[in-house]
Amino acid sequence: MKHKWMFKSLGFLVIVYLSGCCKPELIGSVPNMLRPQQTNNWCWAATTQMLAQHFGISINQCDLANHRFGRTDCCTGDCPKTDSCNRPGWPELDYVGLSFKESNTALSWEDLQRQIYCSKKPMGYAYGTPGVVGHVLVIKGYVTVGNTHYLVLNDPWSPCNGSERLITYAEYADPAGTATHWDTFYDLAKK
Repeated sequence: MKHKWMFKSLGFLVIVYLSGCCKPELIGSVPNMLRPQQTNNWCWAATTQMLAQHFGISINQCDLANHRFGRTDCCTGDCPKTDSCNRPGWPELDYVGLSFKESNTALSWEDLQRQIYCSKKPMGYAYGTPGVVGHVLVIKGYVTVGNTHYLVLNDPWSPCNGSERLITYAEYADPAGTATHWDTFYDLAKK
């Protein structure tokens, strides 16, 4: 009798555990509005803006630049902004009130799927050629076609335009040419 009760309890726990597991589909995405960068160096600001807006945080790129560069004059003019604030930077996720994890190696395909499909969270992705140029953008979805895995990106380039584009998972993990994967910002949450 005691073993029968223990077996039923174990079976119940297994069912509860398995029902809580998320199984990503072949296609997954999260809503994320494209925000073009407002200067040729503000991909970091546009990406911060796009990730923050997902969590209901409203911030504009020139305010991010004012904070980053210790200025008060970055909010003048339309897109594109003035050259005095046109400098590269890094996402200001902490400043806008987001907690996050950071990986300087590519996340596995399965981890990317879980972030998007199960956790419903976009991610930031930075890549570039050290000492030359870098870029940061938003990963907002994925799709598998045949045996090829693709990521759906909100790319803030080019200034005042931006674009949605696809790259293969292989290109994310090991960008073409001399570029390398710098960082993935994931597991984002409002503080």
